[in-house]
Amino acid sequence: MKEADIAYFEKQKKVKNPIFFERFSDINFEGLKILDLGCGHGALSIDLALKGARQIIGVDINRARIDFAKNNLKANFPGLVNKITFITADFRLIDEQDFDLIISKSSFEHIVELDTLLTDMRNKLRPGGKIITGFGPLYNSPWGDHNRLKHVLPWTHKIFSEQYFIRKLNKYRKEKVSNIYDLGLNGYSLKKYRTLLYNTEGLKVVNFRTNVSEKGLMKIINVFTCIPIVREYFTFNIYCTLERIR
Repeated sequence: MKEADIAYFEKQKKVKNPIFFERFSDINFEGLKILDLGCGHGALSIDLALKGARQIIGVDINRARIDFAKNNLKANFPGLVNKITFITADFRLIDEQDFDLIISKSSFEHIVELDTLLTDMRNKLRPGGKIITGFGPLYNSPWGDHNRLKHVLPWTHKIFSEQYFIRKLNKYRKEKVSNIYDLGLNGYSLKKYRTLLYNTEGLKVVNFRTNVSEKGLMKIINVFTCIPIVREYFTFNIYCTLERIR
C-alpha cells in the first residue's frame, strides 16, 4: 500500500470522521445495515463497523481506492471482514436494498445529476430509512472551486468567467477541460441544493443545517448569511438528514 494512501486514510479516520460523526450525534449506528456511498479509502466504513453497524457496503467508482480499502481491511482490521464489503461500481447496479442508512460524505458538490441520485438513494432505503450527508465548500462560497481553478483570492472564480480559468488551466494540462464539470464540480447554488433536497419525492428533510463548524471565524461569516442578497456567497457547507416516507 502506498504511503500517500495510508496517510490519507489515517487523516480521514483520526481527524475528518470524528468531526462528521459529531455533526450527526443523534444517529445511533448500532445494528444498522448501511451503504457508504463514495467510500473512498474505506475509513468511514471501518469506523461505522467499530460503532456497531451490522453490515456495511462501501461503494466507490475508483478502483484504486477500493483496492486499498480491501487490502487495508484484511491487513489491519481482520475482525471486521465479515461486516464490511467494498465494491467498485455504480451503487445503482448493486443488488442490495432495504438499507437502514445511506451515508454520503463530501460528495454532493461533485454530482451533476443530483436529482437522479437522490431518487436512486431513496429507492435503496427501507421505508423509514435515512440519508445523512455533509458536504462543502459550496461553489458560490469563497473557495467553492475546491482549488481546481487555481485562483488565489476568495470568490475570484465568481468574479471572472469560468472560461477565463479554463483557458489558463488548459495551457498546462495534457488532458484539456471544457468546463467545471470536467473538473468534478457541479457548480450548484445553495438555492438549488435546497430545492433538490426538499422536493425529492418520497424523501422528507428531517434536519437541514448550513455553515456547520466549530471555528470561531464562522460566527462572523454567519452574520452575513442573515442578509438574503449575500447569503449564497457566505454559505459554505450543508449538513442534512432525509428520511424515506414512501
